[in-house]
Amino acid sequence: MGTEESETGTPLPLEGIRVLDLSRVFAMPYAAGHLADLGAEVIRVEACHLPDSRLQLHALPDNEPGGLFWERSGTFHTLNRGKRSITLDLRSPEALGILRRLVGISDILIENYTLRVSRRFGLDYASLRELRPNIIALSNTGYGHSGPWSSYGAVASTLESVHGTGAFMAYEGIPAKIGNSYTDFIAAWTALFALMSALIYRARTGRGLWIDLAMYQVGASFVGEGIMDFAFNGRRRRSLGNGHLAFAPHGCYPCRGDDQWMVLAVQHQGQWLALCDALGRPDLAQDPRYLSINGRYSHRKELDEIIIRWTRGRDKYEIMDHLQELGVPCGPVLNSWDLFTDPHFRSRGFFEEARHSPESGVRSRHYLSRGWRMSGLDLRIRSPGPALGEANEYVLGGLLGMSTEEIKGLEKAGVIGRRPQGVGPPRPLSLEKQKTLGWIQDYNKAYLEDIDTGSGP
Repeated sequence: MGTEESETGTPLPLEGIRVLDLSRVFAMPYAAGHLADLGAEVIRVEACHLPDSRLQLHALPDNEPGGLFWERSGTFHTLNRGKRSITLDLRSPEALGILRRLVGISDILIENYTLRVSRRFGLDYASLRELRPNIIALSNTGYGHSGPWSSYGAVASTLESVHGTGAFMAYEGIPAKIGNSYTDFIAAWTALFALMSALIYRARTGRGLWIDLAMYQVGASFVGEGIMDFAFNGRRRRSLGNGHLAFAPHGCYPCRGDDQWMVLAVQHQGQWLALCDALGRPDLAQDPRYLSINGRYSHRKELDEIIIRWTRGRDKYEIMDHLQELGVPCGPVLNSWDLFTDPHFRSRGFFEEARHSPESGVRSRHYLSRGWRMSGLDLRIRSPGPALGEANEYVLGGLLGMSTEEIKGLEKAGVIGRRPQGVGPPRPLSLEKQKTLGWIQDYNKAYLEDIDTGSGP
């Protein structure tokens, strides 16, 4: 099993835990990538005819497919950092037999097939327990393994509406989505919580667990305040946009520069007086319309206009520093460029560098790490995502004891492989064309040098 240790010699939290990752798309691959950061040996089961996120057009380095185009996707490497890769065509009986043997030597299995497919592959918990009685299995679906919607497929962007987020995100009109795959992220973090709990349970009792993770339920739990308000008061929340149900001023305001913004929130009288001081408008603190929270809320649009006149000519970071010194909660709205060059993110080491193989044609890149740290442990991304099928010999020969001839026979029969089947190199549109179509807002050809130095555009 995995024997990853920190540089100080201290074992990592999940050292010795083997994870079998059969998941696809985003949420569960991302969760399994975090398990690899924590020291687990994560074996990703892939199929040469289903390359999944390896072919994400929007995340190819320098917008070029390159020679080994299936080894270059930034999305794939973000989700699958630190893992090993074995290719198995689960349509074949031989592959299913190998999968069953792998289950027998694994601690955790993660999958996100539909209920019908998971049963066909023998991934239901009853079957898995016959192979490994104390295995921890996590099944991730849109709507869970029970109930009238259990057979329905789902993606994160549609789930946002089902679990209610869209209704809360609207600007007094049509429900809106958050922008990125919000449900995928919270499902990944929830999966980590559930898996850690299951590991503690197994350590105490010796018994495994099945985790039936329904993504729409995870999403609904993140809008709990609105649900409770209706359950206890019968009130249906209206759409708030960037506003707040009670606080004012509270919103997003334009700053100096093109598409530059900042946000602030005034929660009590002390913060309101501090904001008046920053605005250079002590008269506002004496205005009878704004003396109380209710008064300020009733006149929030007037206050927004006053604040906008002040923020438009100022830098968003300068505004944050000034208001934070006065005790007013606020912050700049960071875009993707800002995130990589922000001094606080760089100081915290949030973006971690991973070195790619020379064969991939990708130089070192920075990837998302974790939103937390652990004292005394060298938690980090230890490698980018694995090359397709790079661990075939290690898993089949080293872990399962198969001979070289057996492995070659599987490769000849197409059960395993090292190259994608039935797909050619993607043909991404030029960056200028993507900008014209509205896919992207802008691009920076010197991005690598600027990220390395932390310099602004």
